[in-house]
Amino acid sequence: MQYLQIIVIFATLLIGLPLSSMAASASDPTDVQTTPAGQGNLPMVAGEIRKVDPATGKITIKHDEIPNFGMPAMTMLFKAGDPAMLEQFKAGDKIKFAVDKVDGALTIVSLELAEE
Repeated sequence: MQYLQIIVIFATLLIGLPLSSMAASASDPTDVQTTPAGQGNLPMVAGEIRKVDPATGKITIKHDEIPNFGMPAMTMLFKAGDPAMLEQFKAGDKIKFAVDKVDGALTIVSLELAEE
């Protein structure tokens, strides 16, 4: 069933439908709050990098729940807000990251190595 959720979320991201309609922890889609990049504090989410593709500016992360989108823990592909931020990371790195919706796509707006 989790694979079905991943496929639905990935398809939603590709076609740009509102992710809030699928929020697992929100009973009402309007309850899901997002903060535009640079406005307020976004939660830092723990994760582990599965794949980095600097050429496309995308990164695959196995992550904990993303509370600002009501998204459960899963593995998914994200766009990097600044593709240059990916150059210092590799598969297997434990990270913390913040994600926001930028131009309709879930985008990594902050990325750092997790303290061990």
